[in-house]
Amino acid sequence: MKPVSASTERALRAALIRLVSGNAARTDGRLTIAGLAREAGVSRATANRAPVILAELRRVAEAAKLSRLEEPRSPQNATERDRRERENVVAQHIQARALLHRADERRIGARMRPLLYEIKPPQRDVPSVPPATLLARHRR
Repeated sequence: MKPVSASTERALRAALIRLVSGNAARTDGRLTIAGLAREAGVSRATANRAPVILAELRRVAEAAKLSRLEEPRSPQNATERDRRERENVVAQHIQARALLHRADERRIGARMRPLLYEIKPPQRDVPSVPPATLLARHRR
């Protein structure tokens, strides 16, 4: 694997510093290899050829992840999470009921289909009147 040039390494290091400090100019600030490459103005393949900087990025990203996990959760976040969980459970129940209902319809439809073919409409006694006579009656 060909190492990156000194200017590319400087660009990646400057981009890493901007990402860590929260001053990202070209990205959303997430600590990813793609974000680092975009921030530095190089391709992702080029960024992947800088193992020292990638190791620093991974270390910083892991530290940021651990610090987020250690932060106390606000009660508002907990209530929001509880609300979403309840909504998900209700949605799952609705979906299960719809599937059961569809299965019932199919089962009933399968039992009723032969009966539908046996039912014949009632026969009416239709007077045998020529069509011309019917038209004449209609015009009056």
